[in-house]
Amino acid sequence: MRRGFVAVLLLAAWLGALGWQARRVFFPAEAQRLALGVRSLPPGVAYYAVFRDGARAGWAQVEVDTLPSASGFRVRDRVLLDMPSMGLAGRSERTSEEFLDASLNLDSMILVSVLGADTVRTTAVSVGDSVVRLLDESGRQTGTVTITEPLTTPAGWRLRLAAADRAETGETYRVTVLDPLAGGSRRQEIRVLETSSLTFPDSADTDSISGIWIPVREDTVQAWRVRTESGGVVLEGWIDEDGRLVDGEIFGGLRVERTAFELAFFTRPGAPGLGSETDRGFPRERE
Repeated sequence: MRRGFVAVLLLAAWLGALGWQARRVFFPAEAQRLALGVRSLPPGVAYYAVFRDGARAGWAQVEVDTLPSASGFRVRDRVLLDMPSMGLAGRSERTSEEFLDASLNLDSMILVSVLGADTVRTTAVSVGDSVVRLLDESGRQTGTVTITEPLTTPAGWRLRLAAADRAETGETYRVTVLDPLAGGSRRQEIRVLETSSLTFPDSADTDSISGIWIPVREDTVQAWRVRTESGGVVLEGWIDEDGRLVDGEIFGGLRVERTAFELAFFTRPGAPGLGSETDRGFPRERE
């Protein structure tokens, strides 16, 4: 009787250990799931046409690089607007450079805004796990942000959503995002509305007769349509499985569409659609 009881206990312990091992392999905990997903995020560059009120207003690109020894990521986001299309003279440019650790949390961030002859540069540097220092263009500290929970960035939460592989239609996720311009952080709610396959131009060439840039090859990706809300501002966009924006709203009433390099950079601002007109005076060199 006692031997049978011991045998049952040993069998139960063995089954428990086997179940734990299976759960660890097939159902990793959140931190493990994120770590595995982060390692699968590929580096690369995505190009975008920028629109305002349905007309071309400029171009954008997002570059994702891995840091040495898998220590994190560098994300460079650049938006250049041709201001005459917005009723103003000249051009404006906004560039953010985000350095994320291996968990896609903020390590440091540089935000540069250029409007005509005016340039504003803000740097945010995480100091340990408790505070972020904000610095101006001269390196003078202008403020601090207290860290009470994991703090990420606009690019970081998109990469996190993809890496965690948990996005389900109807689910709502919440993150805390640094807002260096406001000198603080903001709580951001992300709701997944639907999933679908999206197609966008992957390469382009000039039409032999008209000389207009036209798509010659397309790429198809699986993407989530998400709605974000923060401080009363609601934006919608499509994010692919690599954490990159495919189509959606960004700051200042602008909308971006992912496209081929040539269609992003060589189409003249003010045109109603991609590939409709060209202007050799608009930036032609790959950044």
